[in-house]
Amino acid sequence: MYDEHFLVTGGAGFIGSNFLIHFVKKYPNHHFTCIDKLNYASNYSLQNVDEIMSYPNFRFIKEDLATFTPDLQLVDTVVHFAAESCVDRSFGSPSMFIENNILATQNLLESVRKLLNGSEPQRRKKFRFIHISTDEVYGESSMNSSCSGFDEYSPLNPTNPYSSSKASVDLIIKSYQYSYKLPIVILRPNNVFGKNQYPEKIIPLAIDRLMSKQLIPLHGDGSNKRTYIHIDDFVKSIELVWGLFKRDSASISGEIFNIGTENEIDNLSLVKYITSEYLSTTDESLISKQIEFVEDRNYNDSRYKINYGKIKILGWFPEVDFKQGIRDLIRHERAKLEKHSNT
Repeated sequence: MYDEHFLVTGGAGFIGSNFLIHFVKKYPNHHFTCIDKLNYASNYSLQNVDEIMSYPNFRFIKEDLATFTPDLQLVDTVVHFAAESCVDRSFGSPSMFIENNILATQNLLESVRKLLNGSEPQRRKKFRFIHISTDEVYGESSMNSSCSGFDEYSPLNPTNPYSSSKASVDLIIKSYQYSYKLPIVILRPNNVFGKNQYPEKIIPLAIDRLMSKQLIPLHGDGSNKRTYIHIDDFVKSIELVWGLFKRDSASISGEIFNIGTENEIDNLSLVKYITSEYLSTTDESLISKQIEFVEDRNYNDSRYKINYGKIKILGWFPEVDFKQGIRDLIRHERAKLEKHSNT
């Protein structure tokens, strides 16, 4: 008998797997069902959640949310990670992002609506839905140093197929909140980095290329800025919101929270730092030789800056030092490569 049942979508991916590893181990009296279709980002496997596969409070279901209707009868909390998230891929396959992000989420929302429609007040009060969005839904930020960033009330102005699909999902969710009174919270984080991330995002890509002795591709001139949050800090923000949801659902339902840091850096400086740490050198010439400038994206936002004061009021703040997080990730990936080479 478990105290609470979780449904975690996209749990075999980067953020979802880190969430599950933390929660499954920390909360043995809660049960976690992971639904994932296992696409390329999880290497079509369960390797990201391998360490919890034998835990009695964990179960995996391989299904595509766009066509699958999950059984929510026992579910108390849905944490919705499942999404296509690669901006570069979205330019070439926008339809895939509409299907996997928008239609899949709407299908999940319909399951929730039907579950709670006419349900007892106590059942509705106990149910929680946490949706993982992105800071990219706000669109491009000003490069002005005085820019305070977008807050949760800023209009959505996405500029690529990926961010448009996520903004669409956010709006659909808001409509379900207003129309059907569904208890949902939306989280919009900065760029998350850490273990289990597929090497298409800039940080894992740079490390992967260095390990394989290949050049690191860098879009445009590398002046575009991004802000980064470590996966451990982001998982803790989800944990905080879940805890608040449990204690007082009415006070938090319908809210949106930006989850951010001050770890803003331009792409060129980021790649140079990763290279410097990986090669243990400050030789600018040697570092520059590892970088290959390539054609820029169809449209590449210059910057995403968000104001995350709202979540800080609730007691959350980032703890992992950005540069230390990069160094730890490099060591982790090297250890993985060495282990693989010895098997």
